[in-house]
Amino acid sequence: MRHLRLFRAVLGGAGLAGCIVLLAGQARAQVAEIYSKWDPIVVRGTIAPSLFGTVALPVKAVRYHEGWERARRDASSLPAMQQLIAPARGLGRVQQIAYVQRAVSHSVRWMSDATEYGKHDYWASAGETLQHRAGDMEDRAILKMQALKTLGFPQRDLYLTLGRDKVGGPITVLIVRSGGRFYVLDDLDGAPIPADLRQGFEPMVTLGYGGSWIHGRRIARDTRSSVATGAPR
Repeated sequence: MRHLRLFRAVLGGAGLAGCIVLLAGQARAQVAEIYSKWDPIVVRGTIAPSLFGTVALPVKAVRYHEGWERARRDASSLPAMQQLIAPARGLGRVQQIAYVQRAVSHSVRWMSDATEYGKHDYWASAGETLQHRAGDMEDRAILKMQALKTLGFPQRDLYLTLGRDKVGGPITVLIVRSGGRFYVLDDLDGAPIPADLRQGFEPMVTLGYGGSWIHGRRIARDTRSSVATGAPR
């Protein structure tokens, strides 16, 4: 028999302050409900991002509600946004993804929330980031999301994912689905990476227009050990 092992994650630093606790009882109930729908799970027309060897479980990410409301604020009518995405209008979808990754990285300098907004953790809207021309990794990921949305990418294919890189530590990335494939736009000045080729990234929480998810992993359950130790099965 197989089940999901869900983890308890503390996200600290670089805009990932706060604690996400995955309650075992709640998680088991969710697993029982969607056990037969792993590949893929669909939430309100959105494909759940069960990527990087994880299974995405739908939850209410209350801790991120305020920031997500700013993140999803439409910026398509802003002159600065139109100027940003203008060179990409005639490109193919994958080329547009690469352009937005490069353009945002080059035009928005890194600045901490404490310096820019006087707050420990503040998710700026795309409009605010365009105005300031500065922001941290969440702000730049949000701007990339709104830029692709302005270019016509369906909002159901855009995901903001918080996690941990094995080398760099806490990180927020934008994940984009196009042509049936997922691409990762991280905060490095490099090309987008197909999700199936992105190494060393452990997703924890994903926010999207169609829902929000926590990430768990499948493990084999040794029922013999449960019997031997008297643990509940």
